[in-house]
Amino acid sequence: MTEKYIPKDLENCFIELRNILNAEEIVDMTNGKEEVMILYHQGLGRHLRNEWGLWKGDSDLCKWFKEKGIRHADDMSGIILDSFWRHIHNKPIELDEQIKYYKNYWEKANVDKAE
Repeated sequence: MTEKYIPKDLENCFIELRNILNAEEIVDMTNGKEEVMILYHQGLGRHLRNEWGLWKGDSDLCKWFKEKGIRHADDMSGIILDSFWRHIHNKPIELDEQIKYYKNYWEKANVDKAE
């Protein structure tokens, strides 16, 4: 039985995504705006969350995200997908800004719960 490969960080995610996506998917991502990446959340995003151990929390990739303060698997896959779009468009990844966005979201959600 062959063990599946799980990336260890964001750069490895880009390499693996190029390996698992077909040419048509890459073309669609290349031709679409960044906002279209949300359309991949349920299909490709679910695959990443399940196969790359983001829900279980035991993969090196999940640990890499947790070290950066990202704890939710949906947020991890969102960062991966948005970053991949930026990568294939030669745009800055702005990882710190993406992390800040999700941290702010959860801080606000927790404040709203307390009110």
